[in-house]
Amino acid sequence: MKKLFLSPFFAPAFYTILWGILLAVVLLFFPDQKFAITTDGQIIDIVTYMGYALMLITMLCLCKDFKDKILCFVIYFLLGIAALLRESGIQHHLTNSDSTPFKSRFFLNPNNPLSEKIIYGTVLLIIFGMLIYLAIKYTKHLIVSFFKLNTITWSIATFCTVLVFAKFADRFPSNLRHSKGLDELPRSFIDIWSLLEESSEMFLPYLVVIIFAQYHLLKHDKA
Repeated sequence: MKKLFLSPFFAPAFYTILWGILLAVVLLFFPDQKFAITTDGQIIDIVTYMGYALMLITMLCLCKDFKDKILCFVIYFLLGIAALLRESGIQHHLTNSDSTPFKSRFFLNPNNPLSEKIIYGTVLLIIFGMLIYLAIKYTKHLIVSFFKLNTITWSIATFCTVLVFAKFADRFPSNLRHSKGLDELPRSFIDIWSLLEESSEMFLPYLVVIIFAQYHLLKHDKA
């Protein structure tokens, strides 16, 4: 079982199989409830928050594995908290003058307070700075180790692929509507893409748990 869990193909298989089963169950048995189960407080939302709670607990429990990488661990944990806050929709409650302070239109709108632009601009710079630091530190290693079937690298690649797809699914309906000059899209079409987005995002914290658990086991196997 441990050997299977530490396979480079475990995370891709875990996501593909479970996501496929989830979509099949919803589309085959609950086709008229696609929108209902993706709204706040429903099953996908609940499972997602459970995942984030498990993710943060796992990070804290395995923090000793990063004694030689304290800065990286702090960045991972802060990004995890940021992801949880973003998932909870906190960005929609931070300003009274706009829908969210984390979009370019917020900073370009002259009616938004300068103080808020400075505060939230600083937050964005810190987050981007942490991501850039990780990219500079690990990109070369991840590229090389990917072709060597490194377990952690493949799990991280799975996480990044799911994240990119979720963002694509989130923006695709509105981008399509704007590109086609349509006033609105069919409700069924929007529901499908909402299901794809929310169901794929649901697995992100669980993939992080897998990555940390795999790193822990591999680190102690080498010790």
